[in-house]
Amino acid sequence: MSAGIVVLRNAAKISTSNARKLQLAVHKGGNWSIPFDQTLFLSGSYTVPWDLLPSGFHFLRRWDAAAPLWRYGVLATDVGTKAERQRTKKLALDLRVPLYEPALLFVQANEAGRALMKAWRAECRYGDDERLAFLRALHMVKPRFCALPRSWLAEEEQRAKRDAATERNVRKVLKPLVRVELSPGRFVKCHAGDEEKVKEHFASLQRGRNG
Repeated sequence: MSAGIVVLRNAAKISTSNARKLQLAVHKGGNWSIPFDQTLFLSGSYTVPWDLLPSGFHFLRRWDAAAPLWRYGVLATDVGTKAERQRTKKLALDLRVPLYEPALLFVQANEAGRALMKAWRAECRYGDDERLAFLRALHMVKPRFCALPRSWLAEEEQRAKRDAATERNVRKVLKPLVRVELSPGRFVKCHAGDEEKVKEHFASLQRGRNG
């Protein structure tokens, strides 16, 4: 089998039935090795984004590894001990960078992927923050790394709501502007499809003034 899941320590229970539907094998208690051509390592309590896994494995056709951003607005300078941050700064040079969440890590079984896992495991010995350790490993190995959106760590329902909101905003931005005549010789511009709303808003303002 070319793709599968390895469950590392402290990972939440996963649905083997969902894995079978995607034709993915599941190994529990992994030893940090890469048993498949394309492997998803799980080591946290996040809900597995089953609907996104095919895309994650697809990214490995081009990238050596992929993982989502951890938290927007939280940088490497905000976490870990002073010693961990100092060690990280020697490699990254600047701690004003975002962190990734390797608890959901896609890795290709090539030279760069194996080197990344080896370096990450080694760096975990220098502190308790695995995200800083992973950041150091990225700078040591320099694999072709794909940063995934933080929404990959969210529940499917939450992702659907965010995607729908984004789509609405994109559609609104892409709507062309049209001219609307509010009164003889008085025009304004609005997005196509919003003409009646603009007219009604203008009429309500006029009624308020006249009242």
